[in-house]
Amino acid sequence: MKRALAAITMLACCEILSARQERLPAFEVATVKPSGPESPPISIRRLPGGRLVTSNTPLPMLIQWAYQLDEGRLLGVPPGMNSLRFDVVAKSAEPEPGPGQMQLMMGALLAERFKLVVHRETRELVAYTLVTDSSGPKVRAVTIDGPADPNPFKMSDSGSLTGTRVTADMLATVLSSQLGRPVQNMTGFTGMFDFTLRWTPDTGVPASPDDRPALFTAIREQLGFRLVSRKTPTDVVVIDHVERTPAEN
Repeated sequence: MKRALAAITMLACCEILSARQERLPAFEVATVKPSGPESPPISIRRLPGGRLVTSNTPLPMLIQWAYQLDEGRLLGVPPGMNSLRFDVVAKSAEPEPGPGQMQLMMGALLAERFKLVVHRETRELVAYTLVTDSSGPKVRAVTIDGPADPNPFKMSDSGSLTGTRVTADMLATVLSSQLGRPVQNMTGFTGMFDFTLRWTPDTGVPASPDDRPALFTAIREQLGFRLVSRKTPTDVVVIDHVERTPAEN
């Protein structure tokens, strides 16, 4: 009797899981192909009409984008995976998907084409808190006029970042990508702002002839914010399995 009840319970759980998977949003159409010499520079772009286009994008970056992670929160990346780059062209059935929907669709696409399997854990990692410097913020709130730019951040080189009508939360997210560590916004700054940030990359080779400071110094001097290091329990995603070659379109 107990075995029969256990079997029924397991079957019910599987049916619930299957129903949840069926409800996951998916792209209406999508193509995935390895990047070639003619592929544009690395980018992930949301376009009008529910379209998503990526170019020269490393597979781990696609996973990070799908799960909304910075580099330091994606673990178990197989050796050599960053050298695998892909161009993705996809379109959702909805012309304007809601917040986070495109990421869920990308997760479903990665599971289908790359057989991606992951699980979540909590680990103690070095993270950063973005706070306001003692001298006060140097950015100024701007008036919202018209629709927001779907791609508000732009990098002209490896040590130059501009933001248009962004929030402090958005800045913390993009800094997470630069540092490869979680960054939490604790600035207390409300509203949207424009900024330009210039620094010398960690390679030690200046991105231009300008005498640019290190990133931490640039954030303090140019934006009036500061990064504080700390150790904290952090949610991470661990790759259990991923194929190097996508299934055919």
